[in-house]
This record gives sequence, C-alpha cells and structure tokens, in this order.
Amino acid sequence: MGWQSASCHLAPTRRSTTLGPLLTDLFLLSILSFGLLAIPAIAKTVTVECEENTISNALKTLDPQANNTIRVIGTCKDAIGIYDFADLTIAGVATGGKNAVINSLNGNAIFWIVGSHVQIKNLTINGGSWGVECREFSVCRFIGNTIQNATGNGVQIDSADATFTGDVIQNNANYGLNMTASRVRVTRVTVKLTTAGTSGPGNGVEIDSGSTLTVEQLTVQNNQGAGVSLIGGSNLTNRSWAGPFLVSNNGVGGIWVTEQSSADLGGATSINNTGGAGVVITGNSEASFWQGGTFTGNQQLDIYCGPLNGIAAAPQLATVGSTNCPNTY
Repeated sequence: MGWQSASCHLAPTRRSTTLGPLLTDLFLLSILSFGLLAIPAIAKTVTVECEENTISNALKTLDPQANNTIRVIGTCKDAIGIYDFADLTIAGVATGGKNAVINSLNGNAIFWIVGSHVQIKNLTINGGSWGVECREFSVCRFIGNTIQNATGNGVQIDSADATFTGDVIQNNANYGLNMTASRVRVTRVTVKLTTAGTSGPGNGVEIDSGSTLTVEQLTVQNNQGAGVSLIGGSNLTNRSWAGPFLVSNNGVGGIWVTEQSSADLGGATSINNTGGAGVVITGNSEASFWQGGTFTGNQQLDIYCGPLNGIAAAPQLATVGSTNCPNTY
C-alpha cells in the first residue's frame, strides 16, 4: 500500500514536469505573435518620373496601411485604382511653372478611389471616362488641381466625403462635379464649360440623393446645363463670409432646388443665366435669402417659386430683378 501511494503521488509530478516547458513555450509564442502584429506600418515616399514609371506600379510597392506619399514629375498616362489605403498623398511636382499631368490610359477613369483616405494635389487630370471617382466611404482631399476633358463626369463623389481647395473643374461632359449621397466642401473652386453628354445635361454641379454641399467661395459659369442642381433631399449652405458664390451665364438656369431639397443662398450672386431662372424652387423645396444676395438679369425670372410648394424665405432681403415668390417670414 505504501508503494502504491508513492506511485499515485509521483504520477502527477511527472505530468507537471512535462507540461511546464510546453506552457512556457506557448506563452512566449503568444508574446512573439502579439509583437509581430503590433509592428507599425512604415511610411514611405516614392517619386514617379513619368517617362520611367507609372503611379499604378508605384502603388504596388506600398503598404496600404502606412502613411504614403507619391511625388509625380512630368506627364503620365495611367488608370489608377486606389483600394483600402489608410493615408495616401499623390502630389504633382511643378516644372517650368506647370503642374504634373496625368492623361487617361485608353479612355479609362484616371483615378478610381474606393474605401481610402487620399489627398490629390497640384495635378492636371486630363481626359478619361471619369477624371476622378471617389466612392464607398472614402475621404478625398483635392488641392490645386485642374480636372478637365472627361467624357463622363469630371468628378464623381459617391457615398463619400470630399473637400476641394483651389481646384478648377472644366470642359467635362455630363456633369462637372457630381455628388450622390455624399458630403463635400468647396473652397475657392471654379466649375465651368461643362457640356451635355450621353448621361447628363451638362450641369456644373449636381447635388443628389441626400448630399450636402458647403460653399466657401465657388464660381460656376458657362455650363451648357444648369449651374447648380439640388435634387432628392439634398442641401446647400453658402458661407458668404468666406468669399463670393457666383453662378452666371449657364444655359438652363442658375440654381435649381427641387424634390425636397433646401439651399441657404444668402450672399450668393446668380446673374445672366438663360433657359430657366436665376433660382428655381419647386417640389416641396425651400431656398432662403437671409443674408441678401444679387439675383438679376436672368431669363425668364430671377427667382421662381414653382406650383409644387416651392418656398423662398426672405427674398425681400436680396436684390432681385423679378420674381413670382411672395415675401415670406
């Protein structure tokens, strides 16, 4: 019995001796694995000389989770897909006082941005079915670019956020700047010379499907369609203290506010637009003029309130040539 007791006592001791190193190894392995997972992404800056490389090839060398910068020199031809980048800057380097240029490759969209945080600056983006598509919860910042000659839209913002500072969007078909279910702020931006195409009437700025546009100095002129069109529960706010908001010489009216949309147009100027009115308000929509503004020289009226509950708030505070809207509020 004594021997059996000793045997029973020693057996768990042998098992404990065997498991101890194994548990230690597992513990060390878990620490090592955690350490590997915690290694931070390494920021990288690369330079693309357009005669020698492409932006698309440069993107393949980058860790999408790092802070990356691509410097662009010269005139490139490319179709650039950007997917799931955490913090990417693509910056043109001016030579001879001119921005770097990216021409479309085979008529494709030049920038197609999905699920990414991207800054694009100091580039001329020329041609393509889209100049830029920013979509699917991306955050896109544009600074000092010229976006031109797209056969589809100059810029499409779809279910995303974007800011524009000092950009020119010109000579594009269908829509210059087209927003769908998005939030955008424009600062010192010009949208001009948009033409009608196969999928759009040539509006300068289209604000659709519950989108929001904040204006901090914007010029919209000489577009074949309307200057600015709000539709589908969208909203525009003009921050008049930041600079002029000028809508002029557009072919199908200046500013349209329709389908349960709203616009704060205080301090805006809408002049010399044809084919509609300076401001058209219809379809259970409202435009307000609390900070005044100038609305003259448009055909047929300067501010038009449509029969489907189009409401102008305080038009009497603005300079208005002709209107059928009553003084309200």
